[in-house]
Amino acid sequence: MERLVEYLTGVVESSYEDLAHLVPCGSFLGLFDERPTKRARRTDPRFGSSSAPHQQGLFEFDNSEESCDTITHLTQTAISQGARAVDVLRVVVDAVRSVHDASAVLDIGFRALFEIYQQRLQYHSANRYRVEAAAEQGNNNGGETFGKEYLLLTQLFELHRPRTWVAAVRLMSMVTKSAIGIMYGSAAPDDMGSGTHAASLSEISGLNLLPEGVCRESIRQVWRLLLDSAATEPPQASVLGATRRTRWQIRFEATMELLDSYVGRTEHCVGRPLVSYYMISRELDPGAAVAESGMLTGEMQRIVDLCFGRKRRLGRILLPPDGSWPLISHASRAHTVKHVYDQPGYALVRDSLTLEETQRGASAGRVVADLLYQRAPIDEVFAAMRNHRTMQRKAKAAVANDSYMPNSGEYTANGGEYIANDKYVANGAEADTDAEIERRESSMLLLDAMAQRIEHIVRFIQRQCDFETLLDERKLNANSDATMIVPRKFGYWEHMNEVADQLYYFVLSDTISYTDIHARLYALVFPADSDIHPGSEARKDNSYIWLLLQLLHIEKVAAGPVRADLAGDEDMLEQLLQMYNERQIVSRDAFYLRDLALQATMSHQQASIRDNHGVKFRHPRMAVAMPFAPVLFQLQNEFGQQFKDENYALLQGRDVCAAMKTATVSQIRQYVVPNALYTFLVPARESVAQLQGTATTYLQGGNVGFQLLDFINVGGKHRLLQLIYKMMLAHEQGPQFQFDGRQPSARAGITCVSPHVVDTVYMLLYNAPYSNELMMKEVLEKLRRSDKAMAQGGTRFSAANLRWLYTVYQLMNCRLLRFFKYYAHASHLVHHLRHSLVHVTHRQLYRSLECFALCLVNLQHDVGFLQALMNPAYHGVPLTPHPSALGAIRYSKPKDAWFECAMLARNAAVVIARIETMRGLGDVPGLELDECLDSLAPQPQLWAPAVLRYLPRAVRAYYTRRTPQPSARVSPASVRQLIGARPEHAALLRPGDVAAESALAAFYAAPERQALFLCVVWVLHERQTPPPMAVVRRVLLTFPPLQMSSHTSALLDFIVACETERGTAEPASATMQLLNDFMFRFQLVHHEHVVFALTRGEHDLRTDRMRLLLTRYVLLESPQFSERLDEWHRLDFQGRYWADFEHWKKQDAYLARFPEFFEFEAALEGPLEPAPALSLPVYYENGMVRLLPVLEFALGRMIEAEDRGLLRDVLDRMGILYRLHQVPLTTLMNTLFVYFNAPTLHDAAVVRSLNRALLDMSQQNFSPEFEQFMRGDTDDCTHIDARYVSRIIERIARAIMRHIAPPTKQNLPEIHYREIPNPILLALTECVVELLTWWCLHCAPSSAARLYDSARNGPLVASETEFRAEEQQRRTWAAEWPLAQLLLELIMEPERRPEPGAYAGATYIHSTGLLANVLPDELLAFPIVQHLSRIVLDEPVLKSNSGPKRYFSFVEFARSSQLNADADPDAATRFAATSVFNSFEQNRNHNMANRPNTFLTLLHSVLHYGGIATFNTLSDTIHALATGGELCSDIQLLYLCATVGPILYRLVDHEALYVQILGDLLSSLVQICPRISHLDAECSTDAIEQVMDFFCFVKDQFDPGRSAWRRLAPHIAALPVLLRYQLQCMVD
Repeated sequence: MERLVEYLTGVVESSYEDLAHLVPCGSFLGLFDERPTKRARRTDPRFGSSSAPHQQGLFEFDNSEESCDTITHLTQTAISQGARAVDVLRVVVDAVRSVHDASAVLDIGFRALFEIYQQRLQYHSANRYRVEAAAEQGNNNGGETFGKEYLLLTQLFELHRPRTWVAAVRLMSMVTKSAIGIMYGSAAPDDMGSGTHAASLSEISGLNLLPEGVCRESIRQVWRLLLDSAATEPPQASVLGATRRTRWQIRFEATMELLDSYVGRTEHCVGRPLVSYYMISRELDPGAAVAESGMLTGEMQRIVDLCFGRKRRLGRILLPPDGSWPLISHASRAHTVKHVYDQPGYALVRDSLTLEETQRGASAGRVVADLLYQRAPIDEVFAAMRNHRTMQRKAKAAVANDSYMPNSGEYTANGGEYIANDKYVANGAEADTDAEIERRESSMLLLDAMAQRIEHIVRFIQRQCDFETLLDERKLNANSDATMIVPRKFGYWEHMNEVADQLYYFVLSDTISYTDIHARLYALVFPADSDIHPGSEARKDNSYIWLLLQLLHIEKVAAGPVRADLAGDEDMLEQLLQMYNERQIVSRDAFYLRDLALQATMSHQQASIRDNHGVKFRHPRMAVAMPFAPVLFQLQNEFGQQFKDENYALLQGRDVCAAMKTATVSQIRQYVVPNALYTFLVPARESVAQLQGTATTYLQGGNVGFQLLDFINVGGKHRLLQLIYKMMLAHEQGPQFQFDGRQPSARAGITCVSPHVVDTVYMLLYNAPYSNELMMKEVLEKLRRSDKAMAQGGTRFSAANLRWLYTVYQLMNCRLLRFFKYYAHASHLVHHLRHSLVHVTHRQLYRSLECFALCLVNLQHDVGFLQALMNPAYHGVPLTPHPSALGAIRYSKPKDAWFECAMLARNAAVVIARIETMRGLGDVPGLELDECLDSLAPQPQLWAPAVLRYLPRAVRAYYTRRTPQPSARVSPASVRQLIGARPEHAALLRPGDVAAESALAAFYAAPERQALFLCVVWVLHERQTPPPMAVVRRVLLTFPPLQMSSHTSALLDFIVACETERGTAEPASATMQLLNDFMFRFQLVHHEHVVFALTRGEHDLRTDRMRLLLTRYVLLESPQFSERLDEWHRLDFQGRYWADFEHWKKQDAYLARFPEFFEFEAALEGPLEPAPALSLPVYYENGMVRLLPVLEFALGRMIEAEDRGLLRDVLDRMGILYRLHQVPLTTLMNTLFVYFNAPTLHDAAVVRSLNRALLDMSQQNFSPEFEQFMRGDTDDCTHIDARYVSRIIERIARAIMRHIAPPTKQNLPEIHYREIPNPILLALTECVVELLTWWCLHCAPSSAARLYDSARNGPLVASETEFRAEEQQRRTWAAEWPLAQLLLELIMEPERRPEPGAYAGATYIHSTGLLANVLPDELLAFPIVQHLSRIVLDEPVLKSNSGPKRYFSFVEFARSSQLNADADPDAATRFAATSVFNSFEQNRNHNMANRPNTFLTLLHSVLHYGGIATFNTLSDTIHALATGGELCSDIQLLYLCATVGPILYRLVDHEALYVQILGDLLSSLVQICPRISHLDAECSTDAIEQVMDFFCFVKDQFDPGRSAWRRLAPHIAALPVLLRYQLQCMVD
């Protein structure tokens, strides 16, 4: 090594001697047509002075051949002596770099390098297996690859050394050709075309001397150096030669030769590529900023344009024709938040599309506007912005990493300047921090979305109102009087209340500044882009002023920018006066709440206005507004007088006029109305009333109407809720009162909160969910801390604490479930009561907690619930007014089971199965379904075949693998033997025996014996020797409350065993009477537990007649339960409980008639031992309310039992209970979805009863056809025609487009009180309920025979084979249903729609995609995906082959004086630019719409919203096409690639499915290639070129892994040789 270094030093020094010799002809430097000139002797600072004498014998300049051989020999010697080859070669390369650029010695160095690399090629070729083995073993010397050595040549590229640079490019080209010759053999191009190439695919894979990554790196370096030279070197013509080529042109042509060698287009290398054309295009494209800057020369610009065009053609295949899919809150799956347009993998091709094409994707502004319109929780809105920002940042980083940055480092793009230090400067000012940038971005997004939404609502209101006709005060409607004008219809104002709450929150949390929103609203009336404002009069609206008035009640706004403006130039005040519309207040649709907003603003800010007397002179427009100011003073005086006289009509707000008067007063003075309302609810005088006894007392106050709370200003709502929370619900000492001006404190004798105060809390939360969410977070955090305290064990809570917990649990369970369903962190709320369910010993509190847990789990509808189960590290949500996120979740199976209560565990299992059925888990990587199910209960659960039949395959497989042995049944004989054998039971036979009682309690203290006790008590009652109830009570009180459902199940199993032992077909009347006594007379077991025990799913009710009869008895025939149900009907509890002023009186009356006991004391009188626990206040709960979630669970088991009579009777009789169900519409949809194939529901009478029981038609907006069915006017579904289906889709499309229209049905509930406030989700849910109802009617004729009939003993579907046969039959029936075919016809042929012009754009298609994925897949999604085969095989435009296209040669391009046809981007895209793969909207706007493009848009809409099941269907469809032998054109194959391209980023997580689809596409390519005549060594086709680019993109961006490509190798090996070797890099 030392001798080599010494010799090379001499070579370098000699190059700086007298330059007298010319460069030999034909050398590496012969690329130049000019000769070097003599230069003076120089000094190379790297090697010392050149004047030093040489060491004779080391280097002789005149003997160049000998010098070259010497360098080669010394290099080989150094390597053979143990030096690393890479280190030795680096020394040689560095020496050649140091040779003088004008010296003839340079030629010697390059020739030596060529000889050295030739020897290294031979070495690696001969020892490739030893080299690979050494590399695997970690041997540094033997493991060096030729690729590492090859990349050393890139160090020769130096911009200031043109001769060295050109020679290096030529050297690399020659080495590359040599490597190709060794890798591919010496077959002629003709042999390659015939498929008889010398080297096989496996041989190339084993002898890949130059991997694609090495070649790409060398291309990148040489090309970017060429770009630098184009930007910095001035054009200079050569002095010799007729062509007068510049130095740069010579470099350019040399580079083209190198590129041709990489793509296999040079002589002797044709069809032997090392790099695909797609990868070349990617490396040569410098990025949009440089490509469009004009800094490139003509030749390079055309090359870049070619690369750009190739990427654009690929982009049209990889991205959908339209990706403007709306994000639907609580309906979209997790993957839909990550839009394909934001994926880093697609960023490079997306960057090449035109502006019109990129507009078909999503944007952050649209997502935010959609979510605000859908009333999404604020945390979800900010999470969407964060996600979009993160994805955009990754995408921009991917583009920037792939883009070329000039050496100068400065260019301008996208409104910002990228400077040399890599900082981004926006609008001329450098950002402080990333957090500040994000805050500004969020603020602007929200400001734009809010302004857009406000303008939309105001325009809608203006269309609904008549502001031209003058008000006739003699004809005032019932809502108005002399001092308050309210229009006859004012329902539209609920939209303004909603947007005011959102705006109030954003300003309160400093997300949007008041000055920004003020300026934006002013700009809506007076646009800033013109001094003359045409139409401004029409744009004026007092609604804008009303919105700004809401913000003035925020103290920092009033004391900040507003006060500063009023103390200064009063610009904001002047703008308010200009925005004021004086015509509205005197028009027929005048609304004083809105039209007095300007006057109220002046009154509210009166103290801040300087010189009140002179303000009218400073602002002349004040004259048109002030004449109505006395109305405000009159309203204020009336309010104050009534409050003083204790006339609370205005505070009750029971009529519209009174509510509006109070709401108007709330806008005038800060906190006057909320303080008065609090005083009305919690009076200052002591007026104590009782709830359920002396232990539950409250201060009796007034009852505030919901309309008043709806219309008071947002600040008033916020203030009132703060007062209630701080005084009533925030103290461990209980409610706080303030009498006689003293400090707030607890009051002896008043222990509870008034029921009307609790009502006010939930109404305020629904009224202003955004601004009041912080209070809810604080309550939830207190619950979580209490739960954590219980987990410590032995925690003793005070009486006030227990009352608080019970009050909050009731409030959440009976009134706030709708709020929680759409809460951003609803899935994790189960963490807030996990430990409480185990450690709570207070039985009344536990029953409320158990009911709440059932309801909370039933609410879950998304995989977030499963993620919460596997996230034991959850520690709540930060208590800040700013939105918060949970952060990344690390899945971990919890140590202990979630639910020790069997009822809760089984209910959770059913909910998980429903989520898997309706949503799927395929797009949540890392989440294991089996672990989620394992974590539910301590022991595996046993499910009957009737239940397994309707579980999804994954859940069914889990329970099939883990089927436990049936639990040991308690036999009647064993219980009778136990009573006689154990002396402890004497306490039950001889009352008063204290020792026996102690022994009895000790005997049943063991958990395994507790299930026997109720059976023992049952037997004693059957013997007519009832045990003393006091003793029974004392024993039962030692049982944990959470095990009572299991003990009740054991009792019911025992009862069934007793009846079976007697041999009777039906339970005896005495048995049923005793069971009735146990439930209601003694209240030893709870009614809901009995219902659960009979329908828990462990027994197949199809064959268990005894349990079915008992179920009928406990739900329909039990005398005491029937009496309770009759009383419930008589009291007539209303579904609109927020509008029922008498609800509390009805609840009190029901509990007075049917008191409830929680500690088994129902049959006892007098003093109890032990004394009963603390009595807790009951506000909403009772036995009927607690029965409801269990009835929902039992409903599924009754459907599975296939007893239509029982199901109908239960629904008809107990449907009234669902009036108090918080989410009945969602429950109905879930039931119809899960059991849409159940024969029980395939009956008009049954499905009508189900709908009637769960639906309040006055609160829903269904179609006229559905309402006719509900009335019983019709039982058929023949009306499902094109007109009906089009109306369904148009209804969804209107919601997606944020269309606000007058309600088609009068007296619908207010938006915020509806079960589903999201208009899109509401429309989808109602449409799904309708369509699934029609599906049940459609299947009715053929499903009757499927019902199990015990008389004929069949058919009993009970095995996995039968389950799968039913699934296949279900698909067959779905194919016969006309819905999918009708929708396909309406979409593919828009002219057939009843109203062709309505919603003709992509919104109609995306509405269909949404609907397809909220319906069962078999009904719509699968038929649409399967229709792909008909499009591919039947459409004429796809059945023809694309035109021939010659393989591109860079050398030919460089030598041509102008672009030929093959180099013309437009000619190269003559097929790809056709309308099949264009933007859908672009086609529609230019009258180029076509069926394949339309279907592709629909298909990707379905796939975007769909899950893994839809992908499986797509895979099956592609597989059928690939194996069917009917594919005949390359365009068909390209179309199939276009169906897969936009979902690659999701497929890559499912390797088996991914490989299957890629294999079928390759198989199709093999099938199609023989049918293309012009596929040879020189020519391909447009479509085949794009298909090859597609596969290269797959490998580059979404690589499934080496093993996956190895499985695809047989498909690649079957391709023609040219195509095979283009794809060889995939297998390498």
